[in-house]
Parts: sequence; C-alpha cells; structure tokens
Amino acid sequence: MNDDIALCLNKVSYSHDKGKALHETSLNIKKAKTTVILGPNGAGKSILLKLCHGLVSPSSGEIKSQDNDANYAMVFPKPTFLRRTTLQNLTYVLDLMNTDDDEKLSKAENALKEFSMDKFADHPARLLSSGEKQRLSLIRALLLEPDILFLDEPTSNLDPKATATLENMISKSHENKMTIVMATHDLMQAKRLADQIIFIENGTVVEISETAAFFKNPKSEQGQKFIEGRL
Repeated sequence: MNDDIALCLNKVSYSHDKGKALHETSLNIKKAKTTVILGPNGAGKSILLKLCHGLVSPSSGEIKSQDNDANYAMVFPKPTFLRRTTLQNLTYVLDLMNTDDDEKLSKAENALKEFSMDKFADHPARLLSSGEKQRLSLIRALLLEPDILFLDEPTSNLDPKATATLENMISKSHENKMTIVMATHDLMQAKRLADQIIFIENGTVVEISETAAFFKNPKSEQGQKFIEGRL
C-alpha cells in the first residue's frame, strides 16, 4: 500500500436481510485528504462509511489500513450524549483516553472555546439545539485525535447558518492534515469540502474522481444525472 493511502478496499461487498447493500467495491481513501461519498438517498453511502470505519464487517472482500493502530472517530446525523453538561460530556471522553486529571479540564475547555461553544459549558448537552449538538459531536470526535474522521450526513438536519459553522470546523480539521471521509447527498457541500468524490448509486461505486473533474465533466451517465437533479 502506498504511503499516501489511508485505507484500501478490495472487492468489498455487504449484504443484510434485505439483500446486497454494497457490490464488489475496490477503492483507496487518500491520506490527509477530504473524500466525500456522494449519491442519492439509499445509494449505500452510510454502509460504505460504516465499513470503512469498521462498525460493520464486509460479507466478502477486505479492508486494509496503512496503519493498523490508526485511531478512528465518527460523527452521526443524530448524535447522542450523556445526561451531563456539555463540558462533562467532553471530560468523559478524555477520561476514557486516560488523560491526566490536571490536563483534562483545560483540554475540554480549550476545545469548546476554539469552536465558540464555551458559553454552553454548563448547559445540559441534551438540551442544545440541533446545530449545537452537531458542533459538540464534532468537538468530541476531534478530542479523540483521530487519524481518520468519518462524518455521516453531519449537516442533514441543520439550517444554513449551522451548516456553515460546521463546515468551517471540518475545513479547519482538514487544514490540520486529518484524513476525512464524509457521506452526503448535498452537491454544493461536496463541492465546497471535497478533494475527491466517490459517487455511489444502488450500492455500486460508479465513479471516483477529483472534485473539480467530477463537477465539470462526470465520467458516468449516473453522475451527470445526479448533478442535473435527474437522479
């Protein structure tokens, strides 16, 4: 595996009780890049993302990581939190990481401040707005210091302002050379954030392209239809 590849999928398929959700898929996830899995609802984006993360195991094929000790984190469309304050939800994560007690509180507080969430430190996490919950979920994931950050439709329930805030947080993580793999059906979001597009439809990866090339001249008829709103 090349040093610039974070993950390699080789003929990976996944089936569940409703049938095959992902067909023999071979692709590479580039290290320190933002890869967006793009496609219509039900295309198989979330399954592909969960397979890459290791949350589900492939029915066939294999997934290899450049680093077997790589640390992963994931942000879901609807995050869940402990019945604790915003700050306590973060210090709990740091507890799991065996962070030194003298460092734990300051690290959590600094993370909230960095992403303008410090005013919610003592606020019950479960009472935050949808946008605030997603910001907290991303902060929590970043505290894990992941080598690869997986994002599953992280702005699907957010208004434009909250979406822009979260996208800025994602872009900042990208600037820090983090490998990001994100699933979305939002064309404009993919255009803003992605270095590479993986276009999937009906459980089949139809096209893998650099972002500019995909939006200018898709290789596939399905990709062209999707961009034009016909798929």
